[in-house]
Amino acid sequence: MRSIAIAATIGLIATAAFAQVRESVTVQVVEVPVHVVSDGAPVTGLTRDNFQLFVNGKPQKIDYFDVIDFATLSPEQARDPRQRRLYTLVFDITSTPNQLQRAQHAAMELLDKAADNHTFAIATIGFGPLKMVVPFTRDRLALRRAIRSLKISLAGDPLHLGMTDRERGGELGRPATVEDPRFLINQGDVDWEYEKIVSEEIYELGELAIRLSGMEGYKHVIFLSPGFNAEVLHGIDTSKRVGDIRSGPLASFAMLQNQNTTTLARSPNAAMMAELRYMTQKFAHAGVFLDAIDTAGLRPFQSLFDNESLYALTRDTGGMVIDRRNDLADSLQLLIDRQRVIYVLGFAPPQTGKTANRISVKLVNAPRGAHADFRPSYTTTVEPTDTGDRLRLADIVMSDIPQNGVTTAANVETVPGLATVEATIPGREMLAHAVAGVVGAEAMLYVFNGPQVVAFRTKRVTIDVQRAEAGLAEAPVRVRETFDLPPGKYAAKVLVRIDGSGELGFARTEFTVE
Repeated sequence: MRSIAIAATIGLIATAAFAQVRESVTVQVVEVPVHVVSDGAPVTGLTRDNFQLFVNGKPQKIDYFDVIDFATLSPEQARDPRQRRLYTLVFDITSTPNQLQRAQHAAMELLDKAADNHTFAIATIGFGPLKMVVPFTRDRLALRRAIRSLKISLAGDPLHLGMTDRERGGELGRPATVEDPRFLINQGDVDWEYEKIVSEEIYELGELAIRLSGMEGYKHVIFLSPGFNAEVLHGIDTSKRVGDIRSGPLASFAMLQNQNTTTLARSPNAAMMAELRYMTQKFAHAGVFLDAIDTAGLRPFQSLFDNESLYALTRDTGGMVIDRRNDLADSLQLLIDRQRVIYVLGFAPPQTGKTANRISVKLVNAPRGAHADFRPSYTTTVEPTDTGDRLRLADIVMSDIPQNGVTTAANVETVPGLATVEATIPGREMLAHAVAGVVGAEAMLYVFNGPQVVAFRTKRVTIDVQRAEAGLAEAPVRVRETFDLPPGKYAAKVLVRIDGSGELGFARTEFTVE
């Protein structure tokens, strides 16, 4: 790719940044997505009469009911962002190298089998902040590169959608391994350093839920991890007995103590339990499910305590845990198959006087053994989405999600081998967002070939209103970029974000290079 020029109708000066005013918004309708599973498979054919909804323990009328079966969506429905599944695969890099590579291979197999309307993102967590390797995309090659390397592309794309020619050509090197020596920490030795790592993971997972809250669709975070030593939560040292292999969440401590299988090794960690509760609340209030795949699989002398931490992370988010299996690819597919059918229960939130409210769903006349997974709470107010979050911006560009913050148009001029992409914003609208005599914007220009980004450029525009006001009142602001492109059919996408207000504009146009 060769960049040639940028042209604008106004002068450029130094960039100015301004804080965005944030105000909470009131929830008008609450939707409760429910997965109903029996014998490991989704239950179909249920109606509104099969569900009873409760808010804070009181019966609540179901004002809206819908059923979505992702296996039977029409092509038009599959293109609707509101009827898609967003899966964020989060790799726990505190895993052993073997566990991590098994998880990577399983994720690769999942991509090979996944339906086209499944949208994935790849992230890593552990030894520091969560890293979004690639945001939500249907570009399978970009996803495979991200899974294999677990590293952000070197292409320099601020939204992490693009790749270098070398990366796209498949020169990816060996699968990633854990090089940080701290992964050697013995989970049995619950020291301060290990506790800190676990605490950071809990916090980062919660922050990811907040970032996903403003996106349309049914959102899942899949945590690929062997879990952590739950002793850091409750202080109970658990012994292991041969043959104690069970499925399902941890039984009561009282029962286990009666079996003489537990010892209180340290005081319960009230601070970390509070962190875990806040994390699960973030997921529930954001409408995001946290699922987990036990990447350690079946191991010698395994006890039911080995997966306790994964159940503790997921149980209050409405998510599922798939464990006691060595075939991780099968585990991932099983998880997605179980969540194929969603029953959506909608209601107008009652005046409870509470910010956070509990939700309960009961099944009526459902098949024997059926159980429901759902988010257990909601809030009556939510914080607005951060329009500067690169994860959300990437989703807008990849999924062609319309924006009404600022009028934006995209135009393309072509000659053999070249395409000039132009973003146009009305000058009067730019003036309306001036702060302290300055108005600025970030313009992102992308060229797609199918789901793949083949060229991109980000430009900063900053305008001195005093010098350019007369021109802005009569003419638009234009940002142009020329790209080398081989013959073919393409789509140009333009995303504009205004400084200060955070208003967004998006446009898309198709073109052909001869």
